[in-house]
Amino acid sequence: LAFMAYLAWRGSQPTDFFCEAVASVYEMEMPEKEIDAITESLQKKYAPESLQEREETDENEEAAAAEPWTRKVPVEERQVLQKALMQRLVACIGKLDQVQKDKPGNWKLWQTKLISERFWSSLCDAEKAVSQEVDSCVAEAQEIEPGWKEHIFPQAVQLYRMQKQQEVEKKVAKKEQLDEKKMKEREVKRAEIEKRLKEEEKLREEKMAEKMMQKLLEEEERNAKAKGKAKGKAKPAAKKKERVGAPPIAGIASGPPPTKVRVA
Repeated sequence: LAFMAYLAWRGSQPTDFFCEAVASVYEMEMPEKEIDAITESLQKKYAPESLQEREETDENEEAAAAEPWTRKVPVEERQVLQKALMQRLVACIGKLDQVQKDKPGNWKLWQTKLISERFWSSLCDAEKAVSQEVDSCVAEAQEIEPGWKEHIFPQAVQLYRMQKQQEVEKKVAKKEQLDEKKMKEREVKRAEIEKRLKEEEKLREEKMAEKMMQKLLEEEERNAKAKGKAKGKAKPAAKKKERVGAPPIAGIASGPPPTKVRVA
């Protein structure tokens, strides 16, 4: 029983491969706070007293809250601050969107103990941190421009969706360019193959024509030799025929030779 209990416990433990494949914590990098450098620069320039650490009465705090330091910043430079805050909020919305997409699947894994409690807690902490950052951006929007806090979040969501759409369009355009490039490469290769096949076909035809020509020449040569041999045999036969049937020579009588007559 102890051995079976050990096997059951051992089987419930994650393997080394699983530990390497699954992270121990949910990793998420917060967007860089470029707005912090801009804010500090503008504060030093137009409201240096706001940077000083001070303990004030509730009355002074209310006065400070009633008139934020951003009111002292010129409109042109305040627009730079607005742009930086909008970029910050859009980046936070992107992170929040990613966390909320990852959360349901990881929740199921956490319920079945396929991810650790530490990982699930870090994911929840990341979602909380991003949500707090979004709220902070909305609060800062009110300080920069009165009433902007009511509109900045929907504007940021719309801008985020536009950026996502542009990214999708860029990916589609890039894929189309790659497909077009591959198609051109295939066409070039096909043209090269067709050219090579035509050259090979031409060479085969030339070799075949050369063989045919050689065969014809050899056949003509054999025919010529056969005709020469036939003429050589026909000439002696003609001469022999001429000797047998030749006409008599004039002045010579044909027939037996004349007998000599002796005179007594």
